[in-house]
Amino acid sequence: MRGDEEVPARLPAPPLLRGYARGAPLSRAPRRPVAVVKQMRAARTRAAVLRAAAVEIDRDGYAGTSLVRICATAGISLGALTFHFPAKSTLADELQDRGSAMTRAAVAQVLALPASPLRLARALLLAVARLLEAEIEVRAAARLTRERPCEAADWTAAWLPELHDLLEQAGAEGQLSRSVDPEAVAVLTAHLVTGVDAHLRLRAHTGPDPSAEAPRDVIGQLAEVWDIVLYGASAAGPPRPERGDQE
Repeated sequence: MRGDEEVPARLPAPPLLRGYARGAPLSRAPRRPVAVVKQMRAARTRAAVLRAAAVEIDRDGYAGTSLVRICATAGISLGALTFHFPAKSTLADELQDRGSAMTRAAVAQVLALPASPLRLARALLLAVARLLEAEIEVRAAARLTRERPCEAADWTAAWLPELHDLLEQAGAEGQLSRSVDPEAVAVLTAHLVTGVDAHLRLRAHTGPDPSAEAPRDVIGQLAEVWDIVLYGASAAGPPRPERGDQE
């Protein structure tokens, strides 16, 4: 700097800070209203309770699950839990409703596909199985429906009637053999789903079989079983009924 230049007593503020150079307070981000913060906290607590309840009920069933265990899994106090769910039954009702709603949404997506009734029935079965594999709330709803058959939403009602209707349509369109009763196929399908549900639950809480070379693809196996049901495993026709079978 040359000696004949004067040093300014105060350097000018950068353009973005000129409004604050004279001591003006920095503006803060607007705070959320207290009511909104409380609602968000309550929603997080409710979601944590439902998730913990799903884990416990899926593993040990309705009778084997206590509110104390759910609180421990969720990391909350008993008072916080009972604020949202005053009894275990109301918590189970909510789980069944949620699991059924998730299943109905998946079924609606399947029914919107452009396919024949029989292909839609197959897609619906696999969609339900994938839900059981991926969503613990759905598995909890399935178990609660079996253990509390007269309470809350029946989880099977979210998919079994639609499957039955598809099988009826397949029969009417000649996609099923005349000797096949669509109702019997629907009952068999319900048993298949029950078996898949039990297997997935066991695998989720005990881990894969260490003696197995690789985890089994449950959904792929179910697809193979369904195809066997539809197309048969025997090259011969069904056995003729014996005389004793008719008595």
